[in-house]
Amino acid sequence: MVHARHRIQAGGRAVPLTLGTVGAASLPRQTRRRHQRIAPAESRSTATTAPLATLQPTAMSTRAWYDYYVIAPDTGMLSLAMRFYKWGDGTPENALEEYVLLQGRLHQHSNRLPVEWLDRLLRKQLGNLHACLPPHFAVGAFLFLLQRASDEAQRERWRGLGSQRQRPHAHVRFALDEAMAEHPFEIPPQTDPLLQRVRGFIATAAYLRPWQAYGLRLDLLHWLQYLTQPTHGADMGSLAGDWEPPWDIDYRYRCFFWIDPQDPFRIDQMAIELCERDETDVLTTLPDTTAHPDDNAWQRKQLEQLRATIREHDIGITSLALLQHEYTATPDRFFGLREQPDPEATARRARLEELRSSCNMLVGQIQNRFGPEVAATSRAIMEQIDDFDILLDLAIPTIDSADSTAWLNTLHKKVPPALIEAAQRTRELSKAADHP
Repeated sequence: MVHARHRIQAGGRAVPLTLGTVGAASLPRQTRRRHQRIAPAESRSTATTAPLATLQPTAMSTRAWYDYYVIAPDTGMLSLAMRFYKWGDGTPENALEEYVLLQGRLHQHSNRLPVEWLDRLLRKQLGNLHACLPPHFAVGAFLFLLQRASDEAQRERWRGLGSQRQRPHAHVRFALDEAMAEHPFEIPPQTDPLLQRVRGFIATAAYLRPWQAYGLRLDLLHWLQYLTQPTHGADMGSLAGDWEPPWDIDYRYRCFFWIDPQDPFRIDQMAIELCERDETDVLTTLPDTTAHPDDNAWQRKQLEQLRATIREHDIGITSLALLQHEYTATPDRFFGLREQPDPEATARRARLEELRSSCNMLVGQIQNRFGPEVAATSRAIMEQIDDFDILLDLAIPTIDSADSTAWLNTLHKKVPPALIEAAQRTRELSKAADHP
């Protein structure tokens, strides 16, 4: 569904914002041949991912801040759904290239990306915290994962590495291969190379890096970033984690996505705002009267190239200030969303730590008398005991029990059933971690 009333300036003329055909197939024949010479291996599988021939080489160290806004026309709401920092290649030319990449992927998939992959994962893993997310967070976060997939594909081409097993992601991919061989993943393999990478990010959360294991150490955005990289260390490219722009940015970009009222995961329209660090419009920046004439000539040439790219690819240009007159902005909800420690659970962990040495001593006695298998079964239960009196009551039976059966019967009688069930769950989780 396209809402023709949303008219946005594109290439100097007012047009309805739509997702038209984008990519090498829509370029002139001569330009298309240049695409074919420079298109990377992953991009050649589909015309919509070819880089823009009109864009010029860019500075590696240029930094930018991205905001992804989702607009719901039926409710009239405009929501900040995702934001991230980009270290390197954060120029307006690259921002337009990324826009065309997203636009092309939307066109390729009939405006409907599989956002439900991430939405399902977040609802399952975050539990009650899911209600604290910004509206349409899954849409913005999925588009960020797509951007990260593109970053990773480009980085691998730049590095020119040979065997996949020599790459930084090799250990993660190897672990995922093993996990999915044992328990097949619910999302089938994808023919689209970028969606296949996004599938890998979501599988990493499902098998290797679940929120429950990291939620007390990482906030949500850092966890999302961690799913896309081999280690905690951040690399160049698109980086999630901050919820305020750093001081060192050169540009700010705002991308706007109109969703279908009947299907919140379908994106009908998109537009972009290109801003300097002080939020002035890149496309209307006036020449610096104190600058050298050559500098102003270069700036005019760059602006002409940007405008030509916008016209060529029918890129929608708008502004947050303009859209705020038509839509109601929801309060920004980007903060350090993380799991909150449970005071009772914290106190219980402290009690368990105090009793650890006593528990180890009794388990050692059990192993001497009944063997390692009985000792392992006993440890799983006794490590759940946070009451010293219960542990003390088990000391004499470890000596007096006639055999292992008598000892295990005594253990199950003296330990509360809830702790035995907790021990069983812990053992099941441990097995699943060892054999995902």
